[in-house]
Amino acid sequence: MNRLFVCLFAVLFLARVSAAEEACASCIDGCACEEICSCNHEPRAPIGVMGDHVHHKGAWMVSYRYMFMNMDGTDSDVSGYMMRPKSMDMQMHMFGAMYTPINNLTIGLMLPYKVNNMDMEMGAMNMPMEMESEGFGDLKLSGTYRVWSSSVHQLLANLALSLPTGSMDEENGVARLPYSMQLGSGSYGLIPGITYTGLANGWGWGVQANGTFYLNENDHDYTLGNRYGLQAWGLRDLCSSSAVSLRLSGNRVENIDGADPQLNPMMTPLADPNLRAGTRLDLLAGIDYRIGPARLALEGGAPIAQELDGPQLETKWMVIGGLQVSF
Repeated sequence: MNRLFVCLFAVLFLARVSAAEEACASCIDGCACEEICSCNHEPRAPIGVMGDHVHHKGAWMVSYRYMFMNMDGTDSDVSGYMMRPKSMDMQMHMFGAMYTPINNLTIGLMLPYKVNNMDMEMGAMNMPMEMESEGFGDLKLSGTYRVWSSSVHQLLANLALSLPTGSMDEENGVARLPYSMQLGSGSYGLIPGITYTGLANGWGWGVQANGTFYLNENDHDYTLGNRYGLQAWGLRDLCSSSAVSLRLSGNRVENIDGADPQLNPMMTPLADPNLRAGTRLDLLAGIDYRIGPARLALEGGAPIAQELDGPQLETKWMVIGGLQVSF
């Protein structure tokens, strides 16, 4: 059923792209035929996508995003462990600023503030236990360069540098918290990507591929696994100020290289660096509203497929909201 839904989404998406291109066949750069192309605003992806556009020279944009993810239940047996995860809520407040020093190049800065809460069971009596961590994560410096554009299409190159500003020393009072509860990576990371977007005839669409590659072993003798992302979206303008969207987002996470000597993988699967990998495909629907220089957007969804390498909590649903202001 999930595969059928994805195929139908892909067919509808490709059909709308083809129709939009045909309707705008006579357009020239700069959207001279605005009434045909509906190029009344810059292409925008759903709020959960970053690095999807550049601004005009000298322009600024500040942004705030709120992200919430709920995980509940494990995908395999955890009865052999002393501490067993039951559910987890992950929140992130993302503060960002972007500036365009020259045409076709926008640079940015993003700083996350994370709040993690996990419910666990301990011992043969299934005693409840809670883990918490809160604080700033890794700072990211980014650049988005417009490689090519026309009246309908644009191709962007993305590159970000992740700085190890988040804590890796979070504890529950007596012992260090497992990997998923830590706030930072402890490593420098490169995040390259490429983004294609289009906007025509009241329809928008795009595809983005990226990866996160950690470059060095941190002070606790491990390196987080590489991450790979591929997503595609379609967007429809309802009027000049609002739009609805549908997005497919696929993500792959690899296992951790090395291990924190203070974490015992025999106690809980969360402390095993070889049980952190997994693949997930999410489907999200969104809506946004634009008024003047401001944009308010909301997106929510759930996985339609996920495969986890070992006993891990399954993602159940997520929501992303954001406010962007340009000046």
